[in-house]
Amino acid sequence: MNELPLGKPSDYPKSYDPNLLISINRFDIRKQTGLDTLLTNMHGIDAWTSYELSWLDLNSIPKNEILYLTYDSSSKKFIESKSLKLYLNSLNNCKFINKEDLLKTLQEDIGSCIQSNITIEILPTPKSIEDSSLCIDDSIVQSVSKKVNSLVLQTKEMTLEENLSSRLFRSLCPITSQPDWATITIYYKGPQIVHETLLSYLLSYRNHQGFHEDCVERIFSDILKRCFPESLTVRANFLRRGGIEINPIRSTSIEFEKEIFRSDRQ
Repeated sequence: MNELPLGKPSDYPKSYDPNLLISINRFDIRKQTGLDTLLTNMHGIDAWTSYELSWLDLNSIPKNEILYLTYDSSSKKFIESKSLKLYLNSLNNCKFINKEDLLKTLQEDIGSCIQSNITIEILPTPKSIEDSSLCIDDSIVQSVSKKVNSLVLQTKEMTLEENLSSRLFRSLCPITSQPDWATITIYYKGPQIVHETLLSYLLSYRNHQGFHEDCVERIFSDILKRCFPESLTVRANFLRRGGIEINPIRSTSIEFEKEIFRSDRQ
């Protein structure tokens, strides 16, 4: 962790430098949080959106588009967000023959950093907003634990299928303690989860320090353990910092929806 650029002063890179990219061992983080033995049947992706991708064409004319980056949650490593921002900034004054040339460079650099296959799109406009979930934020919550507490989760005997969301989620960066805000969407089929208890559980992350990926995996694991759904998918649409959004998805199904749609706050 001491090698991460998070929380440290950083000079703005003036030239292309792939060595700015830093990865984090995913399994070390899971081991630290006790999730290394609990997520054996989990599928998912980490999806990143950078709205500040810029480079030069051969005539030194700036080009600005949006970068969409995804890789599997089973990858050994994941990218560190500030290092990705610094790396992308290092491309600002770099010339490329065309967009395909840039895409190839991105795939080679980022794929090499996390030692995994990645998927990249470079698009001129943002993807569409989709929100078909039921927001539970008006549920009446009596109290909220100061620490993450899965014991509050309760279910009813009725079995059904629901797509629920909360816009009130907040966690803290594990390095800088800066707040990270997200819309959490939970699709499940199984015993009905009591909405008030689910909201109380999600709100208990308010002062929890954890990486985005770690938070989503803990939510996924806790709901599996406490609510016993037949199927479950958890998605977090985190608000951007430094022009970058992170949207992790974890699911019991290998056929989960991999298309990343923006939440209305993104």
